Amino acid sequence: MYLSGQSFEDYKDNCVADLTSLQPEFIKLHDVNAYEDWFYDHGTGAFHFKSISGKNLYFKYVDVGSFSTKTNTWNWAWDNPTTPKHVSRALEKVKDFGAIHNFEQLTTGLFEGDEYTGWEMTAIALKLLNAIGAYQVPHEHLFIYFIFTNELTQEQCDALKDKYIECDNHVSARTAFVCQHLITNTCAGFNEAFDSDPAIETEDEHQAWCNKCEKTRLKEGEWTEEAMAFANIKVVCDQCYFEIKERNQTNKKLQ
Repeated sequence: MYLSGQSFEDYKDNCVADLTSLQPEFIKLHDVNAYEDWFYDHGTGAFHFKSISGKNLYFKYVDVGSFSTKTNTWNWAWDNPTTPKHVSRALEKVKDFGAIHNFEQLTTGLFEGDEYTGWEMTAIALKLLNAIGAYQVPHEHLFIYFIFTNELTQEQCDALKDKYIECDNHVSARTAFVCQHLITNTCAGFNEAFDSDPAIETEDEHQAWCNKCEKTRLKEGEWTEEAMAFANIKVVCDQCYFEIKERNQTNKKLQ
């Protein structure tokens, strides 16, 4: 809990204390140390622990960031262009918290630190996102930090693979759908199946269509075969989806 007027150092230390208490319980509960291998898949956002005996353990994760031992710098995942947005999107809550309380370390994408910085930032993210555990993995001169939001079954992990798409412009991201006109036109209007926010992850797939498609849908009374043929829905990644949304929302009223 954040106390009014609390300094960043005090808040950080409290978060670290909470993580220090939580982490042994997390490791014991899931017997994490019994697994010899680990893998993380930025395509699905699933972390996989595997043992020689064939046991498997899966978690949905948030990529928190990385610490470079070469430059002694911390880089939040939301500031890293190689990190897919869908595995770091939840950090917007951390960033917003930092902006409200003027905690510069939570709003600056890259800054100098020391060997403790990675765990300190991870502890804060874990606290604010109500995560159940954390993990650090080495990669060349980097240490990458993850927090786990929930455990997954094998079936849930496999199902995630169908929700993501390889994109030529972005690292693998969630599947989304737009009409053909939104792909090529700007200021075509933007109509959604439900209100979307790039900072909020949802289980539902984003769907959008232009104003002309909306006119056709209203004329038909529903998504008839004729309306669907006119829309000619295309598959995009969710990062492309939000870029298209930003380009086209300047003309919200029906043409």
